[in-house]
Amino acid sequence: MSSGVAVAAPPPRPSVLLIGDSLTQRGTDPDNAGWISLLQHRYHRSADIISRGLSGYNTKWFIEAALPVIDHELSSASCSPALITLWLGANDAALPDGDSARQHVPLATYAANLTEIVRAFQVTAPEASILLITPPHVDDAVRQTGSHSGRAERTNAVAGEYARSCVEVAHELGISVLDLHSFFNAMSVTDRAACLEDGLHFSARGNRLVDEQLRAKIATAFPELERRLNAWQLPNFHIWMDE
Repeated sequence: MSSGVAVAAPPPRPSVLLIGDSLTQRGTDPDNAGWISLLQHRYHRSADIISRGLSGYNTKWFIEAALPVIDHELSSASCSPALITLWLGANDAALPDGDSARQHVPLATYAANLTEIVRAFQVTAPEASILLITPPHVDDAVRQTGSHSGRAERTNAVAGEYARSCVEVAHELGISVLDLHSFFNAMSVTDRAACLEDGLHFSARGNRLVDEQLRAKIATAFPELERRLNAWQLPNFHIWMDE
């Protein structure tokens, strides 16, 4: 027996595709207030938050292994995101003479790779907005302490060079960018260090700030998407309780 409540046809449910390295993969961990888990919880009733976080990947390996797979998903319409975030560069910025030298990608190549990835997505997902996210800050002292050689394999200064390159690529391509490197480096040394758990990956505090910054960027750069993200696809059960 049907109720007397008429339910309008629901609007299309948007999806957000979050692409990156370990900063994205670890973002799914609810035990560490992962920024993706926060988004998934917040938008559970309104959108599908899809993660493609690939720990350890740089832009070179992403193009070689991941881009063909994701391009196929996009072109076959098995995934039709309203927004794609691309957050790569923390591994590209590994020092060429450090413990993680195999991950290093030269700065100019990094910029060219970002451009190639974005242009590929613009072909396979032409309706999607694209947001670049810069590599965040690095705690040099912690990375040095944890390295086998006793030298930092990443530095905040070099991460900044890759972050600025990411911003330049976004401007050249006419797309939006979230500059997390500048955001975290505007804090005191003590405060920004507390946002990392190992000098590179985010603590719960850092994850919450990433979540806040991403939502703020969506609100300013993609206001229509923000409206859709905050509108439930299906009604609250209270409409039947109040009949």
